[in-house]
Amino acid sequence: MRNQYIAKVLFSNRLATNEQIKKYWPQITQAKDIGVILVEAGLLKPAMYKQVLEYVKKLELKKSKDSSTNTESNKISDSKTSNTFSRASVAVKPTPTKESLGVSKKETLNPVTANTIIKNTAKTELQIEGNNPYADTSGTPPIQVEAVAGLESTNIARVQLKREETDDLTKEKQSLPDQFAINSGLGDLEIEVPRVIDPSMSLLQILSYARQFNSTDVYLHLDSPIAVYQSGSLHYVSETKIDSNQLMQWLSEASRGFVDSKEFTMGRNFSKTFALKGAGRARLSVTWLGVTPYLAIRLIPLQSIALEDLNLPAFCKDFLSLESGLVIIAGEASSGRSTTMATFAETIASQKGVYIQTIEKPIERLLQNPNGIIAQKEIGLHASTGAQATRTAINDGADLILFDHIENIEELGLLLQAANAGVLVFAVTSGKNILGILTRFLDSVSEMQRQPLAQSLAEQLKGVIVQHLIPIVDKQGEVLAVEALKVSTTIASLIRKMEFMQIPSTLASMKSTAQTLDDSLQNLVDLGYIEGSEAWKRAFDVRRFMAYKPSKKVEI
Repeated sequence: MRNQYIAKVLFSNRLATNEQIKKYWPQITQAKDIGVILVEAGLLKPAMYKQVLEYVKKLELKKSKDSSTNTESNKISDSKTSNTFSRASVAVKPTPTKESLGVSKKETLNPVTANTIIKNTAKTELQIEGNNPYADTSGTPPIQVEAVAGLESTNIARVQLKREETDDLTKEKQSLPDQFAINSGLGDLEIEVPRVIDPSMSLLQILSYARQFNSTDVYLHLDSPIAVYQSGSLHYVSETKIDSNQLMQWLSEASRGFVDSKEFTMGRNFSKTFALKGAGRARLSVTWLGVTPYLAIRLIPLQSIALEDLNLPAFCKDFLSLESGLVIIAGEASSGRSTTMATFAETIASQKGVYIQTIEKPIERLLQNPNGIIAQKEIGLHASTGAQATRTAINDGADLILFDHIENIEELGLLLQAANAGVLVFAVTSGKNILGILTRFLDSVSEMQRQPLAQSLAEQLKGVIVQHLIPIVDKQGEVLAVEALKVSTTIASLIRKMEFMQIPSTLASMKSTAQTLDDSLQNLVDLGYIEGSEAWKRAFDVRRFMAYKPSKKVEI
């Protein structure tokens, strides 16, 4: 039976193909399971096989313990109670731990009991991506297979929360769907991209048009032409104005691609991800004015960006070699923070085997982890809160946590605990500069809590990147201006003492491990990438760019 489960794991996590498993299946013996055979054939890394086997054994043990609590008439044999391995199981433990991988933690948190995460365990089955013909189904409870088109590398199990006595509104906010799928929006469907667009076209055509011209956002509002955001500017791309019927048609079209499979409710504002085959994934935000929806659509990039193409300071590459700690990626909305975080994660994953868990609001681009395991979790789908998802990630033994984005001090505190426990954490937050971000963190707690928080930041904060996405001259695209810091003993001491006002001048003197926003802006101006007026608008010290200050027009 174990061979069937190992094969299911290997196939659903893209560690082996159907053809490879089928080819070596006849070689299975009492002494060699399918994993050992694939290792000997050079198709599976020994470390990965060890991790998979360890995980399967723990799940078998857990399932065996669970079954022992049932009545004798409901017991089933051990060969039929083995649970299956879920690479991105967000609610079922045990999961791969640091200890099982040979990595020690400095500190661990109190484990969350299964009862706080799973409701009615006896009736909950794991969901595993892919269809592996080697999964034994004879006499075993049916396994729900969650097929994800174009994304066999990510698997997410069903999550249900413990019931509590709450009012109807709270219940609705806390309830999670019984089943969901994450779609890539990719496929064999070929879309003929229109050369011009108008409101009579489908949403699929409008989004494909926007992608062709590298637009980042599409805005669909009543009595307004179709608008796209491109190279830092808003452009109207249709002559005909939009009517309410067209808005409802587009909303209905988008709802067919909602990743949670839920229908929208008229009059209720929401933001969620959807996927249309041929047009990729996008994030839809709907605001209702009476019975009329206003649609704002963010196009999610289809592919990752190489770290070298992000225009980050050279010392930021040092974050790739960190074993633990917290790296903050900040900026304003639409500044590419999530893209930068994803690039760091995929670069790390390409270099070594890691177990990644993401916590997103909502999931945007689907990430790849060729040498390990990845679980992408969405608040509202796979966990009720960011804090709960973070606790689960720590207890699951994640090596790398991606958190998008920090909204309260509880989330920050748990991420610092994760870093202290030996996890490498990349987290997105809002902010225009390092001084403002650190000041806001400390102002979020009471005076009594500030010193402990400052101490924790001094110990666990390893770096900060603050991004500003600026239009290139003549609207040829956008380029990043960056304030960044690799935390040194000097900076850590300033944080510990809460002497934040000294940080800007200290950054200016640390050329090899820090870069000020003003230096980055100056460099972009000198290279001819951006206008001086753009630098003046964003500078920390505007006096440095006073020569570029736009002159006021005098009306006569």
